[in-house]
Amino acid sequence: MSLRIAIIGGGVAGVNITRQLISHHGSHDGWKIDIYDTEEKMGRGKPYMDDNEHLLLNIPTDEMRITDDGDFTDWLKARSLPVHDYNPRKHFGAYSLDLFRGLTASNEGVRPIFGEVTDIIYDAEEASYRVDTDTSSEKYDLVFLAMGQMGYADPYGLEGMEKFVHDPYPVKARLQDADGKIGILGTGLSAIDCVRYLLLERGKDRVHLFSRSGDMPSVRGKSHQFEIRHFTEEALDALMEDDLIPLEAVVTLFRREMAAQNIEESLFYRHSGNTLEDLKYDIANSGQVGKLQYLIIALNPLFSRVFPYFSKKDKEIFMEEIHPYIDKNHSPMPAEVAEQLVEWADAGRIKIIDDISEVRSDGDFTVRTDDASYGIDWLINATGPEKDITKEGSPVIANMLDRMLIAPGSLGGILVDRRHRVISPRYGTLNGIYAIGHLTFDSDYLSNTVRILVENINRMVDGAMEDLDK
Repeated sequence: MSLRIAIIGGGVAGVNITRQLISHHGSHDGWKIDIYDTEEKMGRGKPYMDDNEHLLLNIPTDEMRITDDGDFTDWLKARSLPVHDYNPRKHFGAYSLDLFRGLTASNEGVRPIFGEVTDIIYDAEEASYRVDTDTSSEKYDLVFLAMGQMGYADPYGLEGMEKFVHDPYPVKARLQDADGKIGILGTGLSAIDCVRYLLLERGKDRVHLFSRSGDMPSVRGKSHQFEIRHFTEEALDALMEDDLIPLEAVVTLFRREMAAQNIEESLFYRHSGNTLEDLKYDIANSGQVGKLQYLIIALNPLFSRVFPYFSKKDKEIFMEEIHPYIDKNHSPMPAEVAEQLVEWADAGRIKIIDDISEVRSDGDFTVRTDDASYGIDWLINATGPEKDITKEGSPVIANMLDRMLIAPGSLGGILVDRRHRVISPRYGTLNGIYAIGHLTFDSDYLSNTVRILVENINRMVDGAMEDLDK
């Protein structure tokens, strides 16, 4: 059977979609797979671009892998690269790119196309999809949307202003000219990347971190292994009522698991709001904190699986009341990074200011809180990617949204069903176009780790192949 397939996005998701497609019988005979992305992101994705070495993985190196038979640490050793507890992210990008090049070299039907997709047009009569770039237009039977993160949010409307860095990546290019008084908007992992580059690579004396909350990720504690007793797939399936799973029952089950593992619920509320004291607490209590974190990490696949079965109201309650505590402990920073941040803060090299109320630009930048004002020469946006597709500036998203091929999800991203098929307000649920990753924020929960992403991709591609056979 001949089949033309387009994968929009050549990062880790795109690489794994390609791998899973090739694994299906017949994929070498008459199948054509085109992967679209820019040259700097092809095979790597934005998080793992060739950037500065001080940008580290926030998951231990020995827990990072794309394939069961392609261990990342073995890949590093084979290339005489050091294996650290947390390697530079660019190393994982090179590993992913190496796998991708192997796929294209050994499968003549697989072709990378370098360029940005500007539009996708559905032909209902043919049940085909036209994928446009500035220089090409091709028709496909199947399309997989795997574009990764959307563009950076701009909460203060500063994009385009001189000495404002809207998107800091790659930092080695975007931050190399930052000078004078430097401020960073945000206190998450992106902000920490910027701090490390500016202080370690550029040797800057001081930077200011501004946010509304001042809240930083937690610090990764000691690793733990668990034998899960209550929060199992079978137990969650047993909670199903009318094709939905009640949030209250899931919370009760999770509390039973915490009690069985002797983990105090009070650990969720351990942080005082004083950023430095919270970092110091996590560092000093790495055993208890690590036990909570690694239980959440162990249950991550089940949280991801159960989330689509919550009602709309339960999803909203979950995201507002429960998600912040899980998110805080789900993707913690390495302890060595936290220790360095504390050292810099104690030495006055970083200053964390929360409760900011306003940011103005009049040549320079002025950041205000209720009781203080800070003058800044260069301001770096590290508030993170946009989740609302109606605010996304990429042409392909804007065009698909305008044509009603896609629709915004209530919590962010686009609407998809549980098989990751795109739900179009114009055409209904479409069998030929699928989405995964950051675009499916509304349906997938905590699916941005490589392990969960790969599992979700395998199920999505297997489902797409079943749809073809119907």
